[in-house]
Amino acid sequence: MADAAVSFLLQSLKDLAVQSYKLHRDADKQIQWLEKDLEILQAKLVDAAASSSVSRGNEFKVWENRIREALYEADDLIEDFATQELAHGRLIRFQAKKFDLAARLNEFRHEIKSFLKHPDVLNFSGAPSSSTWTRSDDSTTETRQVIPYTDKTVVGFEDEIEKLIANLSNDDIPRIEVISIIGMPGVGKTTVARKIFLDPRIEHDFLTRIWIVVSQEYKAKNIYLTILKSFANQDLSNMTDEELANKSKHYLSTVKFLLVVDDVWTNGAWDAVKAALPMNKGSGKVLMTSRSEAVANYAKTHKPPHHLRFLKPQESMELLRYVVYGNRHDWPEDSIAIGLSISEKTGGLPLAIVVIGGVLKEKRDPPESRLHEWLEVERRTKEYLMREEDKEKNMKKMIEVSYDAIPYSLRDCFLYFGVFPNNMEICAWKLTRLWIAEGFIKDKDGLELSLEEVAVENLKELIRRNLVIVVKRSRRGEVKTCRVHDMIREFCKIKAKEEEFFQLISEPSKQQAFNHHVQSINESRRISIHSDALDFLKLKLKGPRTRSFLCFSKHESNVNASSLKSIVKAFERLRILEVSLIKFPKYDRKLIKLNHLRYISLAAGDNFKSLPASIASVWSLQTIVIDTSHHTFKIKADVVELRRLRHVKTKAGIVFSCRKKGEPNKNLQTLYTLSAEICKDGEFLSKTPNLQTLGVCGDLASLVDSTCFKNLNCLTKMKMIKVSERPLHEFLAHTMFPPHLKILTLSATHLEWSYMRTTGCLPNLEVLKLKDNAFKGDEWEVSLVEFRKLQYLHIDRSNLLMWIVEDGSLQKLTYLYLNNCERLHAVPISLAKTLETLEMALVQRSALQSAERMREEKRSRNWGELKLKI
Repeated sequence: MADAAVSFLLQSLKDLAVQSYKLHRDADKQIQWLEKDLEILQAKLVDAAASSSVSRGNEFKVWENRIREALYEADDLIEDFATQELAHGRLIRFQAKKFDLAARLNEFRHEIKSFLKHPDVLNFSGAPSSSTWTRSDDSTTETRQVIPYTDKTVVGFEDEIEKLIANLSNDDIPRIEVISIIGMPGVGKTTVARKIFLDPRIEHDFLTRIWIVVSQEYKAKNIYLTILKSFANQDLSNMTDEELANKSKHYLSTVKFLLVVDDVWTNGAWDAVKAALPMNKGSGKVLMTSRSEAVANYAKTHKPPHHLRFLKPQESMELLRYVVYGNRHDWPEDSIAIGLSISEKTGGLPLAIVVIGGVLKEKRDPPESRLHEWLEVERRTKEYLMREEDKEKNMKKMIEVSYDAIPYSLRDCFLYFGVFPNNMEICAWKLTRLWIAEGFIKDKDGLELSLEEVAVENLKELIRRNLVIVVKRSRRGEVKTCRVHDMIREFCKIKAKEEEFFQLISEPSKQQAFNHHVQSINESRRISIHSDALDFLKLKLKGPRTRSFLCFSKHESNVNASSLKSIVKAFERLRILEVSLIKFPKYDRKLIKLNHLRYISLAAGDNFKSLPASIASVWSLQTIVIDTSHHTFKIKADVVELRRLRHVKTKAGIVFSCRKKGEPNKNLQTLYTLSAEICKDGEFLSKTPNLQTLGVCGDLASLVDSTCFKNLNCLTKMKMIKVSERPLHEFLAHTMFPPHLKILTLSATHLEWSYMRTTGCLPNLEVLKLKDNAFKGDEWEVSLVEFRKLQYLHIDRSNLLMWIVEDGSLQKLTYLYLNNCERLHAVPISLAKTLETLEMALVQRSALQSAERMREEKRSRNWGELKLKI
């Protein structure tokens, strides 16, 4: 996206103005003027992209590519200047004439001006935005047939259909009820709705049934005319929208009806439909389909949106058989492996199965050539799915409609999913930090949100649009890991190739093909390695414009001096080095030459025990992630002096020096894990006022009397691990903990249960994890005044025998996890009222029996269901 390139360049200009205190006056003026021109250019790009006809046009793409290339060139120019200024500024008086920045910026400014003035580019101010498109054709009561054959037969989803029919047939609610089906493009929302619409039970219950197609481009008038066709035969086209809506409302209030509203994209579209509904006195049901969870939540009355699942493997195979042979033929035995492979590759997505099934159907005769032809289709499944010859069943087009509806600022974030391997479970923390380092995340005007918070909101928005799938959530509901369907990823790869957004280096089938990929990296801004990284690095490479080097090899490998030299020499402008599967023997000083780095993630070998003091020269560094098996890890630089550093993450106890003097680092948010000895005097932590996540390991006994955590007002998540032979006989007073702490993990602390009163008094604690004998002893008693906000409790490896909970205590607790608590006699029955999930492993029979009694207690008192996971 050219818009992202503009954002990144704007940020580079601002960084340069801040960092370069010796800017020539003319260069300073040029920066100010250029910033204004870029802001105008960015606004025009966003407006142009809002029109689907413009953003898909070849002419726009040509101009967008030219603009992006110019922006990249300017960004390189500014970064070169910043690097030279940093290298020379403190050693000698650096003269601007040595690098004529003002003149070069002026040249670039004239180029931007030419883009803005050109009559054929960005002149789309009159184009409607995506939220105000209207359709020119009349909607009818007939559905658009996304999967044509399903008018009579639906394969799979029987359980889903039964649930939805049961909800629609429920007459307990005397008002209109809205039930939504949501899911990703091609999952079968319209197909399922159509099956329900034609079901004999629905036909019996709802004598008036109406089908409306809304889609992105709609007219409210056509919606009302479609409804009124079921009641009146006269010509109503001369009536106003308001008159038609009121007339529809009147007729619908007199009958029991089912209204299917298919393909709703926006809240405004739903408002147009709702204006025709007698919401408070009608006796009808509305079944809505949408790709957007946000729209479905906006429209809902009582029931939450129904997420349509993917097909199960058996259902996928049955659907494939039906598409190819109908009801007249079994699947050929000699092609079962082919069918199973295709079913797996389509990931349970019905439209993908239908598309490939249509190809197989064309090639099923004559039988003697079928096996060979089908093997070729199986090998090229993704290629067939994304080809554009078939306008009706076009997987790429189906996803592209959703892509075009994404806000321009989100498109780079979405396409970035293509850099990850197939079916990879992506860590949300890592993903959002990569987005920030790439420059995709911008401050939200008028909102006091950090870049991390904006990135998380972007991820949530893509999830709400059913383009990203949540795999795991934290106990507080935050996204921990996610993935995209393989068809979405394939679309991202194709679109990224069109946009020259990133380049994938895959496992080569032939060395010749591999070399071809390698030769084409010269212009690549981002490279993602899915093959053997060391084989790739052995080749003579040169990526002068490459900013991101990401490696997702299948196997961990050890980098040697030659390979390391290849990275540094070939990719001098790197901002992102994600090589967590490559083990570095030590932090070689050659890596310091990558002084543009913003994000670095790597694995530490046996002799890699520290980062040198020269790491401080990498002035743009934001995120450091080191995977190491060592107990401690030394950073010889003063972390506080790395002003842009936001996150440091490693399992080892971090040790570093800290100057007594100096300004605090207000950007630092994550320190995981910090050695206890660094925390003792509180000097370092006093310089990290905005720290949000902190891990501490080592000799925790040395911190018992410390006040080092007390003033960390932003800290919400903390983990303490005792790695010391010195026993911990007492614990911090609750007043010594950060005041806003919400998540606390204690591991191997071996404290007496009486000290739980300390954690019980933490006023905002919501999640508590006790691991590896965090507490010891036979009895734990929880009083009424403790744990007022605790929602999740995790106890792993404990010798607890008796657990007593005073009635009325732990009233917010909804999830309890007990593992390896082999002495625990019973789970307190007083938890029954609020507890929703109880997960247990390696506990004695009496504890399991107490859990069953708790479940029965909840049922008998109508407190809901207790979900037991044994």
